[in-house]
Amino acid sequence: MVIKDKKIIEYLKSRDGKETLLKLSDGSVLKIWNVTWGYDLGDEYAHITTNISPKVPNSKNDFFYTNEIDEILDRT
Repeated sequence: MVIKDKKIIEYLKSRDGKETLLKLSDGSVLKIWNVTWGYDLGDEYAHITTNISPKVPNSKNDFFYTNEIDEILDRT
């Protein structure tokens, strides 16, 4: 198995606690503050869940795969 998204995961981890916007391939824009991630057996790309560890008040939890990210826009 080849992991193709290590740099993306490392960058999102480095942004923990800072507002980051992600534009996904379906056109949606997500506001994230933190991520949890994992790989299922044989996956090349991680699945990500946002804003749950720790829970961020008044934020939405989202679930997507790293290969769905078109653009990362940080606010700082």
